[in-house]
Amino acid sequence: MAWKTRGRPLRASHVKAMSLAATLILVLPGHSAAGAAGPPTLSIVDNETQPVFSYADAIVESVSVETGQDTDGDGVVDHVYVDVMRPREGEQGLKSPVLLTATPYNEGFEDPDNEGIPRGQAFGAGPGFSTRIQGDPKTDLFVPRGYAVAQMQVQGTGRSTGCTDVGGPHDIAAVAAVTAWFTGSGKAFHLDGSPATAEWSTGSIGMYGHSYDGALQVGAASAGAPGLKAIVPTAPVTDWYSWSRSNGLTATPHRTSELADMVAGPDARQVCAGHVDSLVTGEDADTGDRNAFWDGRDYVHDMNRFTSPVLSTWARDDNTVDSVQFAGLWKALGDNGIPRKLWVLDGDHGARPDGWRYQDWKRTLRRWMDRWLVGLDNGVDREPAVDTQGENAPEGESPAEVTPSWPHPASLPVRLYAGDMAGGSAPLTTEPSATADFPMVRDTKVGPLLKTQPAPGPPYRIFAVTPPAAADTRFSGTPAITATVRPHTRSTPLSAYLVSYTDGVKGIKVLSHGFVDLKNRNSSYRPEPLVPGETVTISWEMSALDRTVPAGQRVALILLGDNYNSDTTPDPDADAIDFDLTRTTITVPVVGGRAAITL
Repeated sequence: MAWKTRGRPLRASHVKAMSLAATLILVLPGHSAAGAAGPPTLSIVDNETQPVFSYADAIVESVSVETGQDTDGDGVVDHVYVDVMRPREGEQGLKSPVLLTATPYNEGFEDPDNEGIPRGQAFGAGPGFSTRIQGDPKTDLFVPRGYAVAQMQVQGTGRSTGCTDVGGPHDIAAVAAVTAWFTGSGKAFHLDGSPATAEWSTGSIGMYGHSYDGALQVGAASAGAPGLKAIVPTAPVTDWYSWSRSNGLTATPHRTSELADMVAGPDARQVCAGHVDSLVTGEDADTGDRNAFWDGRDYVHDMNRFTSPVLSTWARDDNTVDSVQFAGLWKALGDNGIPRKLWVLDGDHGARPDGWRYQDWKRTLRRWMDRWLVGLDNGVDREPAVDTQGENAPEGESPAEVTPSWPHPASLPVRLYAGDMAGGSAPLTTEPSATADFPMVRDTKVGPLLKTQPAPGPPYRIFAVTPPAAADTRFSGTPAITATVRPHTRSTPLSAYLVSYTDGVKGIKVLSHGFVDLKNRNSSYRPEPLVPGETVTISWEMSALDRTVPAGQRVALILLGDNYNSDTTPDPDADAIDFDLTRTTITVPVVGGRAAITL
């Protein structure tokens, strides 16, 4: 059985008072102002929900929801804990839409930002109950408008029982069990063991969260979780294979098994040790191939049940969850006609939209949820879809570039050709000029420098470089490589980097990257050994980018075999490769197309 503390109002010491200016409340059909005769309902002005419900008097409660699974094998159905904050008017008949976050980052999480020290219980929390939700800024934004805000602890994390499978089918089924409970199905219990129902819920659920939390939303939407009407995943993983692998290669250092152990709750770390071992087996780090394990964690390959509109973000310098994740989801949404909206941010994985335009983001988030959870025709889905932050602007001084789509509507593919290598580099131009092959050899000592500095010369890499740009050149979209090679062994990787740099200035900026195991040239599931000396032509996509290369900088294409553990694990069987430069190209997305490229 599970446990539960009955809902109770927040203490005044825990909240700040909210004052509402007197306003004329316009009531739409099916809605009435708080305090009106009959059951209270949401208040609407100008197609927006209004903050008329008391935050200080809101109910904060905890329930445990049965997931229908026994992932730790103890013979007891797993229970996941859900903390809820909702208007007290729910006791008088108010029906609230629900904004849910599902997260593994709970008590026991070994936080790498805090020297791996396990996260303790939330401040003020009693046994099995967390008041952390009171500090969630979404509660202050949404609860006064009549929403319920909920936080779910993924199984095997925090207080929840069971074992996490890092975005796999069990995690997603647990999220679906919670959304189902909000729609009136399934079983849940108060902390005292009595049954819990969500009679106060409208059954319309939105989700919100960053990174892993974002991944769980995308997975739940892909699985058609009950009642899920909209999601707001910021920097989400959308395909766990491409987060930790690339076209048959194993990326470093991403492993689902290590992440499962990192987020495990205080009790689950020992209980779930065998479960973590099964993740190690499933992810198959020795080969890097796709398999059924990874198919169960790919949320965009099958969109048949995905109907939830998506508001998302992507940060240009996010190396934790790179642009391959964003681009795959964005394209799948467009291909399937699912409403979508995007903010492109300047920064790394920690970049948040409210750190750029705080008030605009809050209003966009409110309107997104009002549109899809409450059904208000506020026009947010008819506005231009993309807000892009400028690069390297001082904080607060970067106005949005607003466009109807991404990539930038004026972006067109431009093919660039590598010329003959001489003196450590080759020209990179819009017209073919190569006449000879380039024999590339391995050198593990020089290798780590090959993507970070212009200096190392042949025969260790292809370094094809443009003249300094005559004007700012913007790239927006997904580059693609075509390479024709003759490997000397039965196995070799290929690594490609699109970079920029300034003459005389140390360092290279990686704009886009892409990796492939030549054994997986026909399938990421089934490798085929190479025939030494046989010519192979392969094309593959690199990571998406939205970058402006300033005037005066050069753009370069770096091609390697093994990248010497910089981004993928080394291949001990790899050796020399002959590149046919006459048939080796990169196609880059240039805003303005060929006429705009001044390289």
